[in-house]
Amino acid sequence: MKKTFAFDFEKGEFVMRDGNPVVLSGIDALKMWIEKCVRTQLGRYSIYKGQQYGANIEDLVIGKSYGIDFAESELKREIETALLQNEDILSMESFSAVRERRTLNINFTLKTTYGIVEEAVSYDSG
Repeated sequence: MKKTFAFDFEKGEFVMRDGNPVVLSGIDALKMWIEKCVRTQLGRYSIYKGQQYGANIEDLVIGKSYGIDFAESELKREIETALLQNEDILSMESFSAVRERRTLNINFTLKTTYGIVEEAVSYDSG
């Protein structure tokens, strides 16, 4: 995995130390890539034009009333497809999506070249 800059999703800004952006590598860089990928709406940003980067989550959760089984199945498919494009991610071992009012809590376990990675992403569904 290449190096990447640390980003604080709650604050919406890069993490800085002594006036410089914090650089992540190894498993920390992979974890940052995973969160960025899941939070990026597929096809929205021109910087990713021509790349299949991101997941189509908004179409499944914002203003929709799909049954939970259908929504969870489609979310799993979208996220797994997006994440498995990274050569360091070998498989998705488990997945759950639970809506709590306006927040969608997504949890999954990935088998990676670094070992098992458990991730949790909270997504404000509007």
